[in-house]
Amino acid sequence: MDISKARCPECGKPMVPTLCRCDSCRITLGGEFTVPLLGLLPGDDQALIIAFVRSYGSIKKIQEVLGVSYPTARARIDRIIENLNAMMTGPEDHDLVIEQLARGEITAAEAMERL
Repeated sequence: MDISKARCPECGKPMVPTLCRCDSCRITLGGEFTVPLLGLLPGDDQALIIAFVRSYGSIKKIQEVLGVSYPTARARIDRIIENLNAMMTGPEDHDLVIEQLARGEITAAEAMERL
């Protein structure tokens, strides 16, 4: 199942992963797990990001891989960036968190949590 599409059938909000299992020894681990930001993107967007990184950020290569025009490839990358930016918007001001991190007032983990 694509975790980016896991929604509550009742209210439609994103669901939180709570169980992991080892298929080899059948041990299970329960709790509330976080999903990395990129894991929240649809699978096709994740694949495009992987291709983009593997091509050293070449939109021309992405254009070839997708078989689309440069503006179409660029538009798709722009849409992914917009989605990532929207997911990263939190209740705190991003600049303030970055400044606090730079001054050593908060740890990197705290900054990531706030962002």
